[in-house]
Amino acid sequence: MKSLASKAGFSLVEIMIVVSIIGILMVVAFPAFQKARLTSQITRIASDLSTFSDAFQLYALQRGNYPVDTHDALPPGMTEYIKQNHWDADVFGGRYNWEGPSWGEGGSYAYAGISLFGTTADTSTLEALDSEIDNGNLSSGWFRQTPNGRYTLIIEE
Repeated sequence: MKSLASKAGFSLVEIMIVVSIIGILMVVAFPAFQKARLTSQITRIASDLSTFSDAFQLYALQRGNYPVDTHDALPPGMTEYIKQNHWDADVFGGRYNWEGPSWGEGGSYAYAGISLFGTTADTSTLEALDSEIDNGNLSSGWFRQTPNGRYTLIIEE
């Protein structure tokens, strides 16, 4: 008759096999999780930019012009259209920035647009975002790198 102590537990070989299988699964799954996370972030930024664009256009329609340029703060009067906590940070680690047009209430740009200020996204990620929004080319289209170096969704030129 065998004792209970000799039947209980796993051998070292069995534990090593299980750990190896888990490790292989992690190596295979991690890139897929990273890609899904990046795709989700890109979709979120594109959605935010679209929502913010609609809000600024509604503001301009109701008031006759776009708000003043505010350098990464939500312009006065825009809290009716955009929640402050949605504006404060993007999922790429930066902030949104309103670039008010020179023909608005004292803006300084030749366009009305929403830029990604202080973003940590690399160029390939921003190109993927541009493909989601526009033409995939950061030097042309509605989403592009502007002369100030920021990546901006142009609402009106």
